[in-house]
Amino acid sequence: MDSLQKATLIDLLLRSDKRRKILLFLREGSKNIEEITGFLCSSCIAVLPQIKRLTEKGLVEQEDKNYKLSTVGLIITEKMASLTGTFEVFENNLDYWGQKDLTGIPSFLRLKLGKLARSRVIEPPLNRMFEPPEEFVDSLKKSAEIMYFSSFLQPSFSGFDPDFLKRKTDSTFVFTKNFFERILSLPSGETIDLMLADNSNLFLYGGTSSVVSLTVTERFMALMLPNKKGILDRNFLISFDSEAIEWGKELFTYYRDLSRKVSGDEVNSLISERIPVCKKS
Repeated sequence: MDSLQKATLIDLLLRSDKRRKILLFLREGSKNIEEITGFLCSSCIAVLPQIKRLTEKGLVEQEDKNYKLSTVGLIITEKMASLTGTFEVFENNLDYWGQKDLTGIPSFLRLKLGKLARSRVIEPPLNRMFEPPEEFVDSLKKSAEIMYFSSFLQPSFSGFDPDFLKRKTDSTFVFTKNFFERILSLPSGETIDLMLADNSNLFLYGGTSSVVSLTVTERFMALMLPNKKGILDRNFLISFDSEAIEWGKELFTYYRDLSRKVSGDEVNSLISERIPVCKKS
């Protein structure tokens, strides 16, 4: 394939919103023209020429009255879906991502940021600056399992866990050493009960991270990052999309696998002695 043909294929894929949407729509399976035009909210006159171009290039095949992706079309569209999702992530929340410190997200997950295309940024009002967003709290209460990572003690931390303890919600927590030492220095109460609950697992991460907090349940994923100067602005990135939840689980698992599990006996000992965890032999 010469350079002119390559340029033509790139133009075909990236310079037409209709063609790109048709290919992504056909990833779901074979579709007839009525389904395609309905999806695009367009007419046959506008859509058929685009399908013809995709068919001529061998990306789409016609089977009776239906259209489907060819083998080559499947391969190309899989890559295009990831690229398109990445574009959407930054296009939808460019101000958010442009200001954030992403070093706490490992490179293999930065390459998968397209999975967060259906995420939203929640900016709390001034009168609720130090409270979790209502949408976050409501979704948390309805969740059956929580995975929570934190490297920074937030004023709202001690206020959103009791419901989990009462409902025996399965919980896994990963804390950095600094965070863990800080909560041990607080008066005994909810945070200590949280660590000792039978349905909870606690892990200690020995490194540092720019991820302020990550919450993942079967219902949603929420991420909080500082800006590039290390300052926290309290904005939440939240998504209820299955791909975003899966991405959040991968990030949580990354930190959990680099951490060591803390036993209940060790937590009890640390609480009673009130010594920093880094001094324990």
